[in-house]
Amino acid sequence: MASSFDASDREPGPAVEGAPASTGSRAADDEQQLMRQHHRMLQEGPQPFATIDMDRRLDYVNDAFCNLMGYSREELLGRSVVDLTDPHHRDATLDAHREILESGRRTTIVKRYHRKDGRLVPVELLIDARRDDQGRVDGFFAFITEISERIQAQEALAASERRARTIFEGIHDAVLVHDAAGRILDANRAASELLDYARGELTGMDLGRIDDAEFARGFRERLERVQEDGQLTSETTYRAKSGRTIPVEIITSTIEIDGQPAYLAIIRDITDRIALDRTRRRFAEVQMKSAQALEAKNRELTQSEERYRRLTEGSLDAIIVTDGGGRILLFNPSAEAVFGYEAPQVLGEPLHILIPSTARARGEETGPAVFDAAEILNKTVELTGRRHDGTEFPIEISFSQVSSGGRLEYVASIRDQTERQRMRAMLAHTDKLASIGLLSAGVAHEINNPLSYVANNLAVLRRDVKGLMEMLILAETTATSAERSPEAVEQLAAMSEEIDWPYIRQNLEPMLDRTMEGVRRVANIVQKMRGLARTSRPKWERASLTELIESALEMTRGRLKKDKIEVGVQNLGAECIDCVPSDISQVLLNLLINALQAVEAAGKSEGGRIDIETRTTGDWVEISVRDNGEGIAPDDVGRLFDPFFTTKPVGEGTGLGLAISHGIITGHGGRIEVESEPGRGTCFRILLPQSEGAPAGLRR
Repeated sequence: MASSFDASDREPGPAVEGAPASTGSRAADDEQQLMRQHHRMLQEGPQPFATIDMDRRLDYVNDAFCNLMGYSREELLGRSVVDLTDPHHRDATLDAHREILESGRRTTIVKRYHRKDGRLVPVELLIDARRDDQGRVDGFFAFITEISERIQAQEALAASERRARTIFEGIHDAVLVHDAAGRILDANRAASELLDYARGELTGMDLGRIDDAEFARGFRERLERVQEDGQLTSETTYRAKSGRTIPVEIITSTIEIDGQPAYLAIIRDITDRIALDRTRRRFAEVQMKSAQALEAKNRELTQSEERYRRLTEGSLDAIIVTDGGGRILLFNPSAEAVFGYEAPQVLGEPLHILIPSTARARGEETGPAVFDAAEILNKTVELTGRRHDGTEFPIEISFSQVSSGGRLEYVASIRDQTERQRMRAMLAHTDKLASIGLLSAGVAHEINNPLSYVANNLAVLRRDVKGLMEMLILAETTATSAERSPEAVEQLAAMSEEIDWPYIRQNLEPMLDRTMEGVRRVANIVQKMRGLARTSRPKWERASLTELIESALEMTRGRLKKDKIEVGVQNLGAECIDCVPSDISQVLLNLLINALQAVEAAGKSEGGRIDIETRTTGDWVEISVRDNGEGIAPDDVGRLFDPFFTTKPVGEGTGLGLAISHGIITGHGGRIEVESEPGRGTCFRILLPQSEGAPAGLRR
């Protein structure tokens, strides 16, 4: 194969002085002139060019190559091109030479040269074989192109893509990108978790596999509406890989990827919203107001930077990006709506003006607080945010770290939890009222017993005190008379016998004590009911486990006694715990009521038993409530903590007790477990951390 640079292409030697003029043809002279022009173009042109011999030593370099390397021509000629190559690329250079010799084809490689000043220069080489007049390979030549700017552009693009991907993956909502045929092009982590598919399974999948059948039939019509309006909001039901159905809200908008039209679908699981709507309808009599759905803002997505901007601006979550020192670099429109600031007001400011807990004091040093987000990095936690007007409100934040251009940046995805916490508190209070309603008969019985003997004692006291007063008046008259007549003494003795003075003297004080005990018992029951039903702001404090359990037992004592259910309480070393006492009391009361109803449902008029046991297990305090009731079916165990799920007959349960109890325990940093066997009973086990102080999500 003839090369484009053979030995005949070299510049001819100078003419010998005094030699006769060329006798060749005019065509030969023209060819010689053309060769000289070609050589000048190589020598003086802007394209670096060099040739090497079979020992890989430079035997020709042009001016552009000298300028690229920072050497003079004399310093380069005779020098090994391997020595000028970065050690990491020397093998690739030698492999390219061998490939050219074996295949006879030119090749292209990318490598780095060492300049004279020590800098590494990234270059791209087009290498081919050089041949002599007989066509034999006597070396190699290469056209060299510096590619520093190209590499910098590629690195900048890669950093931009990484940042966009981090935002894409950090969004709470599921995001799918699909083409006009309904084929999924990309999916974020939230979409994989929502639909139970791996990302590789989703990529290339047809939307019809997850869409509701009726919804899938309207695909073309929806695409036309998106193209006309730019954005479309719709609701449907998705089918997960496991077969479960998920109600979702979808916001679809048009984007462009690699010059081709595509569609961005932001998907939100609205199971909770539907449950809340159902709750609003159920409890309309207590004027529960509907929660406002967050609105999405989506704009056209083009190149990678445009895609990054669209993901942040179109997100339903507040997105805040900070530098390594915690100063705000990006503040999306949802963040403006949540915190009440406009972006120019906070850009460059420290993050702790919005989230105070991200700042750590310098100790004795003066100056601003230090950015410290180690406790929440790569986690989803509940913290307290601060709005522009100074008001504080609960937030849920996912905090992640990304490298951009060699610098660390932090991405925070934030949701306002005000409405959710209000609904959670209302559901908890509603469940308290439902529990108290179920206990009303037992409480009435507990109050009626002491009140009945208080009333009886007061009637007896009223009768006896009347006779006693008459006897005392007569005794006083007899004692003050000048002469004590035998008739008066006899009358006094008769009256003493009539009112049974020895009985009164012996039983008056015990009767008063029993009456006072009955009054104290009634007051205690009423006080515990008031404590259980209160709606004041929860206070984190250290509480006695014995008192918490006794409080729950006091509320159910009448019903337990009526149903002849025996209760055993055993403490194996767990004395106190840091918690919100009213919340833990409510959890214990819910579990006690469930155990009581399970024993009743088993039809055990006698032999029913509930055992409550507390102990310490490592760093945890364990509270178990075990019954010998009818047990729970295996298919129902996994759904026990779902809102509105209940195994009780209609009218005997709201389906909220265990869901609220689960939320309370997880809010305390703990967990709740259940073991059950049909016909053998059930054991609920609560595990709470022993460490003092509220978890980050509960600090006030």
